[in-house]
Amino acid sequence: MYQKLQDETLKNGERVELGLLTGPDQSKLAGQVKALLGHKGKIWQWQIEQSLGQQFKDAQSRFYIALRNGQPLANVMTVEAFGIGIFGHVYARPEERRKGLSDRIIGTLVKDFRARAGKALYLGTGFDSPAYHLYARHGFKSVEPKSGCMTWFAQTQEAFEQEAFAQGATRREALSFEHWPTLPALSMMRHPARVRLATMDVLGPVLTEGGALPVLMATSAELDGDRQPISEGPASLGRQPAGGVSPRPPEERAQVAVSRTSDVPVAIACIAPEPIFSKQVDVLDLFCAPGFEGELQPLAEQLQLSAERTAVCYADSFWPAKQQVLRALHFVRASVLPKYFRAQGQAQDVELWIR
Repeated sequence: MYQKLQDETLKNGERVELGLLTGPDQSKLAGQVKALLGHKGKIWQWQIEQSLGQQFKDAQSRFYIALRNGQPLANVMTVEAFGIGIFGHVYARPEERRKGLSDRIIGTLVKDFRARAGKALYLGTGFDSPAYHLYARHGFKSVEPKSGCMTWFAQTQEAFEQEAFAQGATRREALSFEHWPTLPALSMMRHPARVRLATMDVLGPVLTEGGALPVLMATSAELDGDRQPISEGPASLGRQPAGGVSPRPPEERAQVAVSRTSDVPVAIACIAPEPIFSKQVDVLDLFCAPGFEGELQPLAEQLQLSAERTAVCYADSFWPAKQQVLRALHFVRASVLPKYFRAQGQAQDVELWIR
């Protein structure tokens, strides 16, 4: 559904229309927005199709666009659930740039998000890039020094996380697109662990925007009866491995525990074939908000770790609770990989656990 929001004057004095396209929508305008974002890669095209083509129970996709004579010139998208969202697909046609289009759209979006009692938005960009400074002008802040992962909170991060991750009852579910907009609240929270979700490239407080899409896309393809390989995305999560290992059922790829109070994921366990030894080895990831460590073992057990395949898990010394869960799952610490990756300008050791 399309709704005109307002007319705006750009830097050069030109007038354009700002509007909101809300999914699901199969109109001509929706097709034009898809064409505007047609340069995006395969996993992003799938996400856009889901956003504009599917009706979800809680997740809602909102495309804020600038138009001239009914033709979209620029776009900024949010996908939201429960007042939390991913902010992305910021794009203007090359010939329309340097006129202030994105600045006007983002200002309108943030004002609308706040008016709808939005709580938190998450995005990823290059640190210190022109886009980074554009987002900073609208209230986004780096999640940690020199990070291009940025957050916007209606109040403060501390107040938001205190509410989102308050102790209480949970429900356990297979990871789905419904969780996509709220999962960054978990992956980017303040937490001592650096090795959070290695198969989603989450080392430290990092956005799961792109990392979660391959498993969601593979799950969707399987439910539709299409098991075509996925050629994009971090690690091998959700992809058909090079060795020909059959994809897992959706409920055995990734499981989340969701707070019954805030509807935010508070814990996650996921598994993927190890990229090099995919015929024989899986990589297990475990991460949770403090106080929800008791969710990790049941979630991992839902993944049905195979006795016929080696399972490995990466950890670090900053979060001892994860080591305790791994021992309970019959993992042993095999080695420490010295200076295996860098975080905040410093080399970090990684523990390798094997079952």
